[in-house]
Amino acid sequence: MYTIEKNGDHLLVKFNEIFDFPMIQTIIHHLTKIREYPGTNDIWLIGNHHADIRLGELEMMVREFQCLCPTDATRTKTAVVVDNGLTGAIISLWVEGLKNRVAFDIRIFPALEEAQAWLGVGKKRVA
Repeated sequence: MYTIEKNGDHLLVKFNEIFDFPMIQTIIHHLTKIREYPGTNDIWLIGNHHADIRLGELEMMVREFQCLCPTDATRTKTAVVVDNGLTGAIISLWVEGLKNRVAFDIRIFPALEEAQAWLGVGKKRVA
């Protein structure tokens, strides 16, 4: 399963177990329907959870995410935190497929702290 936490300046998608294509579809649908999503950056915390995703499902994951992302969104970044290995390679292919199809920057990080720094989580904004 997974959880989506609404933090003050970002959304956090936390993976809690092995995941597959139907679960990714569910997460994409859930996340993109959250009222705050169009204006809020997010972090996908996959970590070391195993992905049971076939290569043929990657393009469907890209298209699904692309189609459900609001075109008038003001969000600018999505960070994905995943360990190296097979799951990291699969997620890297997914992220590369998304890079020119969504209106925000999406990057992979090995640690949550790096992803938070890139998003600017916790930094004070000057008006």
